[in-house]
Amino acid sequence: MSRSAETLCVPPERVALVWPHVEGFLGAACARSGDWTLEALRGALDRVEMLLWVLWDGEAFRAAAVTEVMIVPRGKICRIVVCGGRRATSWPHALAPIEAYARELGCTAMRVDGRRGWQRVLDNYAMQWITLEKRL
Repeated sequence: MSRSAETLCVPPERVALVWPHVEGFLGAACARSGDWTLEALRGALDRVEMLLWVLWDGEAFRAAAVTEVMIVPRGKICRIVVCGGRRATSWPHALAPIEAYARELGCTAMRVDGRRGWQRVLDNYAMQWITLEKRL
């Protein structure tokens, strides 16, 4: 993934336009891990319970992620529910805008649910239970 790729939050009213371009990324991620299905993700996005993020390099979508903000006893957590895309070498760079968004909302941490392989590319996240977490 090029450093010139940009992570963008898709406005909820534009999810339907972007969905066909990222559905494959998210479907592949759902098939490999987690409790989510494409239908459940799309429903949550349509109800604006979650947000869709895309990695755009100026020519094509390279990856997509879906986030939700959870309120837990210690504060707000921004959780990446599912994330998938083409092989990337700079996922920390790609996640930085999501982390900035979470900080703006007053979240105390980011969490990433996914395969153990994420721990190799997100070295500043630590395994928490079976979830990676980064304090903000």
